[in-house]
Amino acid sequence: MIKYEKNPKNIQKLSLKTIQENSDLSHFNDNEKAVALQMIAAAGDVSLLENIRFSEGAIDAALEALEEDFDLLCDTENVACAMKQKYLKDEPICLINKASVISQAKSNRHTRSMEAVDLWKPYLSDSFVVIGREPTALYRLLEVLEESKDDENYKKPSLIIATPSGFTGTIGSKNYLWDNHEQLDIPCITVLGHQGGSDVASAAINTLLKIRKETDDS
Repeated sequence: MIKYEKNPKNIQKLSLKTIQENSDLSHFNDNEKAVALQMIAAAGDVSLLENIRFSEGAIDAALEALEEDFDLLCDTENVACAMKQKYLKDEPICLINKASVISQAKSNRHTRSMEAVDLWKPYLSDSFVVIGREPTALYRLLEVLEESKDDENYKKPSLIIATPSGFTGTIGSKNYLWDNHEQLDIPCITVLGHQGGSDVASAAINTLLKIRKETDDS
């Protein structure tokens, strides 16, 4: 018989122990550390730590947005489906597979994620945005926000989590967010470089949802 760990709680505990033994998380506060640990575990790569970025006040902004039940906007179904239902009060909004989005994307020769972001506009104010896969969704969101940031009724998210991975547009989109989040007045959590992905984004939001639930129960 093959011997291996079967208990999911033990697997999680051992994974986090391995990460802590092989990385320095001392520059994070407790909540940041909790989120970072789960992001690294989801990536299966301790080197992710070098590229994780929390803007000032990002965790507090996230917990406030979740407490107020603001709309959760997701770029893909992978991110939306990975959110733990037991922590959610409302279903996340993901529009990438709507027939109108698919049709517009073909017509405009845009990605579906770009067209979906345009349909986010009525929901953007105080929303919680999670982009785990599509760099064009992040680019388009930043364009929309820049176009309206000088308006009197500037509608902006409470927080952006952006962790798309890959080789086309990923580095540039995340760098642009990180370099301009203060100008846009939006806290953010991101992973610079090529690394990231939907699993990493989902790990971040699920950890924040868990922290909020534990805070509510205490």
